[in-house]
Amino acid sequence: MNRKQFIVLIAVLVGLALAGAGVMWWQKSAWRTNNGAVGERLLPGLVVSEVEKIRVVEAGESVTMNRVEGKWQVAERNGYPANLDRIADFLAKLAELKITQLEPLADSQRARLQLVEPKSGQGKDTGTVVELEGKDGKSLGRLLLGKRVVMQAQTTAPTKGTPQPTGRYVIGKDPGSFAVILDTLQNAEGKPGPWLARDLIRVSGAKAMQWTSGSGKPGWSVIRESETKDWRFADSSEKLDNNKVQDIVSVVLYIALGDVVTDPGKGGFDKGATLKIQSFDGLSYTIRLGDLEGDMRYLKVALTGEPPKVRVPGKDETAEEKEKQDKAFEENRKAYMLGLERERKLEPWTFLVPNSNIEALMRDRTQLLPGAKKDDAKKG
Repeated sequence: MNRKQFIVLIAVLVGLALAGAGVMWWQKSAWRTNNGAVGERLLPGLVVSEVEKIRVVEAGESVTMNRVEGKWQVAERNGYPANLDRIADFLAKLAELKITQLEPLADSQRARLQLVEPKSGQGKDTGTVVELEGKDGKSLGRLLLGKRVVMQAQTTAPTKGTPQPTGRYVIGKDPGSFAVILDTLQNAEGKPGPWLARDLIRVSGAKAMQWTSGSGKPGWSVIRESETKDWRFADSSEKLDNNKVQDIVSVVLYIALGDVVTDPGKGGFDKGATLKIQSFDGLSYTIRLGDLEGDMRYLKVALTGEPPKVRVPGKDETAEEKEKQDKAFEENRKAYMLGLERERKLEPWTFLVPNSNIEALMRDRTQLLPGAKKDDAKKG
């Protein structure tokens, strides 16, 4: 290589270096002029306590949560209480989201990144809109969530690991750029069901149960003297299978809803079964079972009665033991009464619950007898 060729080569390399530096400067400038810098919060200034409304919109479906007098409700379910834990977790995540990548967004990229605004009838390329409002409808932030960012899981095996979602593409304040966040925001769903408060009833200490059917199946009534005693039929000496009755007790210890029905005329309760339960605490529950809707069953609940206001002292209790036990009883009763207050408010509502979770509640008298096969309540 002669001196002239060497000088030309040096000039070319210098030119390439300058060009590369120019591209890097342009990219960094573009990032700075977009919706914030890398490392900054996606929703700067968001104060969780100021949020009064959350709206999540997907293609063909949406849900709105409003905070009314300090209590979160789901608008699409006639103001039924919302899942407070889910809302708190969701808002906390939104407030902490940070930008890990920020780039200009061309229109040709929107469908590939699923950053198309959701509209009824659109397909898989649409995103999910999250809108937050404060008092008087003031906007506190709007996000368009797109495709999840997937990374190959690390593994020491010779085969490749399973791809794992690690983040998500998102459009914030600037519609002309997209960011990448290190959270999939899995809870950002436009269906009302997942946002509803999950608890229905928790029946503990069942003392007596009575089951009747509107379809002609034989009813039954069972009792027990204490929670440690076996169940027996209340109206005969016929032997029953205690384990099959205990299955029913296990179901009513906790029933979680699947959805709330907005049309009170639905359910088919006129021909459905009814289970009445009396507890050792003096409470009476009525559970009405309706028609099947796919793999869900219509259900209504009602609660009456009042638990004891004072504790029965144990035998040979000392004054110190009595004071300690009475204090614990009063504290536990306060929490217990809060749960009962919530359950009493459920009576006007109609629910859908997974039928597989409550199949045991459909058993007629013959299905409680020894040797009888457990029923398949999916048939109705």
